[in-house]
Amino acid sequence: MGQKTAIGSLLKSIGNSGQGKVVPGWGAVPVMALVGTALLIFLVLMLQIYNQSLLLQGFTVEWNG
Repeated sequence: MGQKTAIGSLLKSIGNSGQGKVVPGWGAVPVMALVGTALLIFLVLMLQIYNQSLLLQGFTVEWNG
């Protein structure tokens, strides 16, 4: 057995306070869906620019260095 300290007791009470508890409802799902959708749109745009299927005026894609 290890020693019990005040800091250890404080950290244990903070860390395990919500263990096993589930909040009813949707929670953060709408926020995560919005972030995921925004990331997907960003990645699709970057892929289209890279493949030159989306052409921007005055912007050339050259990967030769």
